[in-house]
Amino acid sequence: MNLNIFDFYLPDRLIAQNPKTKRSESKLLVIDRKYNNLIDDYFFNINRYIKKDDLIIINDTKVIPARIFGIREKTKGKVELFIERVLNERSFVCQLKSTRKIKKGDIIIISKEIKLEVINNNTLCEIKLLNKTVQYLLDHYGKIPLPPYIKREADDYDKNFYQTIFAKKAGSVAAPTAAFHFDEFILKKLKNKGVKFARVTLHIGMGTFTTIKSKNINNHKMHSELYCVPKETMNLIKICKNNGGKIFAVGTTVARALESFHMSKNLTDKFYNTDIFIKPGYDFKVVDHLITNFHLPQSSLLVMICAFYDTKKILKAYNYAIEQNYSFFSYGDSTLIL
Repeated sequence: MNLNIFDFYLPDRLIAQNPKTKRSESKLLVIDRKYNNLIDDYFFNINRYIKKDDLIIINDTKVIPARIFGIREKTKGKVELFIERVLNERSFVCQLKSTRKIKKGDIIIISKEIKLEVINNNTLCEIKLLNKTVQYLLDHYGKIPLPPYIKREADDYDKNFYQTIFAKKAGSVAAPTAAFHFDEFILKKLKNKGVKFARVTLHIGMGTFTTIKSKNINNHKMHSELYCVPKETMNLIKICKNNGGKIFAVGTTVARALESFHMSKNLTDKFYNTDIFIKPGYDFKVVDHLITNFHLPQSSLLVMICAFYDTKKILKAYNYAIEQNYSFFSYGDSTLIL
């Protein structure tokens, strides 16, 4: 399957650089698969499309302040670290940026206080803290890791808005942005209607922003992420299906976790790695409807969206959204695929 199929032109002006003042005031493009039409709406009306017996499943991961700045002990050269995954209380793996290649055994200093030792430096770099914990490092020197297409530095406003209202379990270096549009106002409307919520945890890595490099997407090696599905969530899914309700996944991360769990023999309430690559031809087993943002051209997330409906029809919807000036990506507007 050729990668060029999943390409489209997006004007830079439609890449959202800042969050909405009020989360639920985002525009909502409803993509109705049954009637093959598009509906322009706002997220604060999403309750119109969700019934009492339906179940909304969110990702309760929390973004860590994964961007760290330091210097090399010997040369005083500047170093930027982007933490990909915390291994334990004194070590992590990260991406490194520096003017010269950093080697095994090199020492990095953070603000004249914290010493980091490079254990190895391959595709990702493994780092060991010599005199503090990872949590201390994040709490005192970590910065919000805004996506690369947001062309500004993170500020205090992002500390609030680059987390979802469901964020509880620290571990992601990117937010599950489909849930950005939920606020207390919309939660109250849904709960008053009798709609139930459940959760999964999937800790998002930087691979989520990576475009596919292989010309044939079947040759693409998907990045791996940690996920956990609670027993309570599986029970609620069963009740929902038995009552004739539909499963609404809030974001591709939720869909990825649920579909990964379904095809595995994994246990509930335990963390596992998934490198599932959902592409056209995949038959979704758990998710009925999908709430998600607009995704990057030639990305694995866009490929998943196309698998959920139809590639040509999704790209037609995206081109319609561009004509109607919807905003794209993390701080952008939302879609609901019915």
